[in-house]
Amino acid sequence: MNTSSFRAAAAVAVVTLCLAGCASVVVGSAQPGSAPPPTTVSSVPREISSKSVLEETLRVASLPESAALMAKFRAADLCLALDPEPLKKYGPKQSTAAGPGLTGCKIFSSDADPNAPTYRFEISTRIYTEIDRLRDRDVEERAGEHRVFRSEKQLIDSGCTYRLPIAESGYAFIIDGYKSSRQQGQKNTWADACADTLAYTGAIAAKLLSFPVRTAPPTGKSLLGKDPCAAQQQALAEFPGWTVDRVQRSTPYACNIILTKPGDAYSYDLGLDFHRNVEQAVSAETPAVTIAGLSGIRLNKNLFPGMPEHCALSLNYRPSEPKGTSSGHLIGVKLQPTKTAAGGTSAQSLSPCSVVDKVAAVVVQSAG
Repeated sequence: MNTSSFRAAAAVAVVTLCLAGCASVVVGSAQPGSAPPPTTVSSVPREISSKSVLEETLRVASLPESAALMAKFRAADLCLALDPEPLKKYGPKQSTAAGPGLTGCKIFSSDADPNAPTYRFEISTRIYTEIDRLRDRDVEERAGEHRVFRSEKQLIDSGCTYRLPIAESGYAFIIDGYKSSRQQGQKNTWADACADTLAYTGAIAAKLLSFPVRTAPPTGKSLLGKDPCAAQQQALAEFPGWTVDRVQRSTPYACNIILTKPGDAYSYDLGLDFHRNVEQAVSAETPAVTIAGLSGIRLNKNLFPGMPEHCALSLNYRPSEPKGTSSGHLIGVKLQPTKTAAGGTSAQSLSPCSVVDKVAAVVVQSAG
């Protein structure tokens, strides 16, 4: 990934966290290719503030029950929930692959004809609350026995997305259906995208909600199943006098520890995460580093006007294979200052990069 991609990814993460302190098979009733069943659209106005959405997201991420749910995700293998049988309508070839991220899984179906399109269904997870549904006016439908939601308007003509809530946890499985044309210049459309994605969601919903446990250990050096926050207590030794305000877990392989100290001009957001991606590129803004024997890069700059610099590391735990693909296992550590309610000055009592380097060494050791 190039420098701008890393910077953009870091910015997205920091925006969320900055605002936080400153982120057996059951076949569905809808059949592939048929029209979706009657839908329900919320009549609540769209005027739900971004602040309300963010507050609810952070409330869910900070719940002890959410930490327990994230542990279930890390122990699960979502690929075991994917059923190839309903996809044979697209062609005889089916295959699965890991991703997106360390949690997700995707299944492909295609015909032997090299010019035939490929169909893909991806499973992932995210926080998804009632406020999200009301703000976006998501459409409620039924996938077999399960309530599911889709966006009122799909962003592309060749795919569709459904959200399958996980009880009342505030999280959901995300099921994305895509069609990819293999003929250059051919318009890529899929008229039955939502009907087919709804049917497939109904076919796998029960297995997804059972969280099928990983039966085979990961091959080679892997971050699968490991918790980046397992080293929390050791990491906090680098913050004498600081108090943990809350710990947020918005995804299975990330945690954010919000730290405060009486009289300090800033609170801090310590982010720890494991993820699957391509190794980050070395550049003038992201120089090469080596921490605890792992190579990687550092980003140390001010991302927001009026705020001091933050520091972030991306370390290569397992290289991509093949090289250049988003299959590498990476460790991320970042420290972001956020202003306290009373405001603050530009001077920081902590040196972000010095602290991040020490915390990263602890996280690497914990990962094994």
